[in-house]
Amino acid sequence: MNPLFFKELNAYFDPNRARLNVGCGRQVSLVAGVETGQLVGALKTLEGVAQYATGCGARSLMISNYLLHGPGHGDNGRIVFRQPQEVRQVLSAAGIVAPTISAHCAAYAHLSAHWGLEYAEKFVPGAVLAKGAQYVEDWSEEYILGLLETGTAAGIHIYGWFWGLWGHPVLHSGYPWVFGWEGMMAAGLERFRDRTAKIRAKANQLGAYFAHEIHPGTGAICSRDFALLLMATDYDRSLCVWGDPSHCWAGETWTRRFTSPFVAPRVIGSHAKNFKFLEGASTLMISEDWPQRGHQFCGHGEGEVNLESYAKMLLAIGAGDRFCAINGGDIMPLYSEAEDSILPLTAPAPHLLGACSAGIKWVNDHLTGMSLTTATFTDGMAQ
Repeated sequence: MNPLFFKELNAYFDPNRARLNVGCGRQVSLVAGVETGQLVGALKTLEGVAQYATGCGARSLMISNYLLHGPGHGDNGRIVFRQPQEVRQVLSAAGIVAPTISAHCAAYAHLSAHWGLEYAEKFVPGAVLAKGAQYVEDWSEEYILGLLETGTAAGIHIYGWFWGLWGHPVLHSGYPWVFGWEGMMAAGLERFRDRTAKIRAKANQLGAYFAHEIHPGTGAICSRDFALLLMATDYDRSLCVWGDPSHCWAGETWTRRFTSPFVAPRVIGSHAKNFKFLEGASTLMISEDWPQRGHQFCGHGEGEVNLESYAKMLLAIGAGDRFCAINGGDIMPLYSEAEDSILPLTAPAPHLLGACSAGIKWVNDHLTGMSLTTATFTDGMAQ
């Protein structure tokens, strides 16, 4: 891997090859969806999550990979998924449109276990973890391949994703202060290319897309990092981006990140999520005391991100056009993700507010129906 890629990326990066040449050619409008990862623990099944989400006003689901497991999954390391036809029937019965899959945890474990089992212990079965890091990595690869086959057979082609730690964890810390790390970067990116080759090939065969959520502590924590992954994989068409403006709190604003030539041509969908700063607290705090951290997830209407402007930007950069080209139809869900340092996830009583239902309602009230104009203001003026 040429070290100049790291220092002179702007000169080496090819915007034309970075462009994902897919489009639906239709007028695309927005609807409310919900990220289901945090609902799995309470509601357990795809049927239960679908009933709750649609009851709160969601029309689409970003389905946690855990909701797709079949009976016996994990027993002695077995990999078992529900039948694709069964998944189709559940979604159809619930009236779910344009579903996607959240495979963030599985993808993260695949590349990260190499550096320590603690990076995977929450994301793989105990029987798998017990066999060591190399087994976790190999098992995770087979799991992802099976997930791709199951999902695409059910008609789902977009996978929310966290590329894991392709390099030494210090590189992904946000400030790799140790000296002589160019060699670690080169070796890490070669590892990324080689260890993801089989997965990328399967995705391209099946017409699946990995939508990486640019996020601290993952394989790409800013737009420039994502460009490195594109270059390392020869601009593989399966590598895409999932929007989430609530992670733009370390200097790269959401406008800068998602309109960057490194990222804009690859955005294929998004969460609706917001954040605020806790004055005087560090955003880099080493703590799981979430209400005390400097970066706070919050309700959609109260944070640093103007989500209405953000949604318009997504349409303007072609995210909706690409989403519909991949998934079909003429709507792109904005998947509300319920993270709030104060409110409970689901309402503990009918008269109380839960973060999940409040987020879906906000998207419906403020973003649903938004679409990209095909004319300018002056086109409608009298002549």
